[in-house]
Amino acid sequence: MPAEPAKLARNSLVVGLATVLSRLLGFARDMLIARMLGAGPVADAFLVAFRLPNLMRRVLGEGGLNAPFVPVYLDLRTEAGVEAARHFAGQAFAWLALALSVVTALGLLLAPWLVLAIAGGFHDAPATLAMATSYTRIALPFLAFTTLASLLAAVLNSEGRFLVAALAPSLLNLVLIAALVVALVTGMPSQQGAALIAAAVSLGGALHLLMVAIALWRGKTGLARPRLQWSPGMTRLVKLGGPALLAASTSQLVLLVATQIASAQPGAVSWLYYADRVFQLPLGFVAVAMGVVLLPAIAAQESHGDAAGRRQTIDRALLLGLALAVPAATALAWLADPIISVLFERGRFTEIDRIRTADAMRAFAFGLPFAVIAKVFAQVYFARQTPHLPLYAGLAALIVAILAGRSGTMAMPATNAAAAASLAFVTQAGVLGGFLLRDRLWRPQRRMLRPMLAIMAANLVMLAGIEAVMPRLLSSLSIDAALSRRIAALTLLCGVGCVLYALAGRLLGAFRLRELGRFGKTS
Repeated sequence: MPAEPAKLARNSLVVGLATVLSRLLGFARDMLIARMLGAGPVADAFLVAFRLPNLMRRVLGEGGLNAPFVPVYLDLRTEAGVEAARHFAGQAFAWLALALSVVTALGLLLAPWLVLAIAGGFHDAPATLAMATSYTRIALPFLAFTTLASLLAAVLNSEGRFLVAALAPSLLNLVLIAALVVALVTGMPSQQGAALIAAAVSLGGALHLLMVAIALWRGKTGLARPRLQWSPGMTRLVKLGGPALLAASTSQLVLLVATQIASAQPGAVSWLYYADRVFQLPLGFVAVAMGVVLLPAIAAQESHGDAAGRRQTIDRALLLGLALAVPAATALAWLADPIISVLFERGRFTEIDRIRTADAMRAFAFGLPFAVIAKVFAQVYFARQTPHLPLYAGLAALIVAILAGRSGTMAMPATNAAAAASLAFVTQAGVLGGFLLRDRLWRPQRRMLRPMLAIMAANLVMLAGIEAVMPRLLSSLSIDAALSRRIAALTLLCGVGCVLYALAGRLLGAFRLRELGRFGKTS
């Protein structure tokens, strides 16, 4: 049966706000990292070591395990009952834990090659490579902890329990902030401080697993006993798992390609990282929420053969996602300099670091709406248990990112890498949209045109307001102003934009959920 518009919006809001909390804590963390490490060799080494755990956290947090697990779990619960689904979850946990033990051991052994796979430019910087290898080995256990936590979170999501699963990743940032505060207060040297933060990464992963396990244990479904048994459900999970996980991780693999491009210049990895952190705030709020909430909704519709409900859900998700992504992308592009300056420009993070990071963020902003569209479209094929099509779209995106990165000017590798990532998101959205049209699973409807035009018009109103207010706040945004004054000025500037966009969007009809609920009924 079709998901109600209000329920879709409410669940998306829950996941989105929890994700924003994690991202805001991530900003606090990154402000402290920038203060302690700046954008030099130690920062490059740590951030490359952190890239792999962070990649897996994002892939899994954005529904990487949801994609293969949720449809199989829901089918078993419908066909064989709750107890059969519980046993399947226990089997999946046991086999995944065994596989992760092997992978972690191999990762510890092959850490130097992992670093070079992410940042090949470190081959000519042996000291940076050695530091990155050490930090990678310290942080690597995080991968096992967070992957197991994500499997348990997928069980919670299957049961419609989104809050704890969405909040749990924030523990990592809380632990990292505590470690950074200790390092700064004690005046710890940067290399030693980076090692402490890497250890905090693994600790944060363990706490993430513990929190989700407790939530599942205390719920109605309960925590299934892990069993190394094989079943038809496990066969289906394995067949779906590889392609689905690769397809769901495409956006993060694109960022790995971007990191590889940026590693050609000292400091560029750090510029790209800080720009990506800001970019991930709206992407996390919109795309993660869309991915986590949409998959169970569409999977349920597929199991009931509700094609009309699926089309309605896609329409609602697209309009809701773009209503948030379009103004966010505009704000990231127009306010790149003050945002980066207020967040990071202090300590070892210099003016040139701010300029290069802001340039990269503008390049990222262009791809934000397309990343959201791709996330929405991919859920249809994950729900239908045909992940090979999102995988093809992801591979096309990766090829575009590689080609764009190689053909661009290397004078500004961080900006070039971010632009390559944006082009990859455009490609992914376009290919997935083409598949949906070909398979007649969805098509844009004429009645979507009015709210889309309203979104664009409200965005222009917001931009005009920002341009009008900006000159009056320049002195308050200056690096010479007190930090509290700069934060207040940036908050005011963003607040004016949000209020103007919300008012204009409401008046023009961009945010009427009742109207969204009617899309697809006349198709």
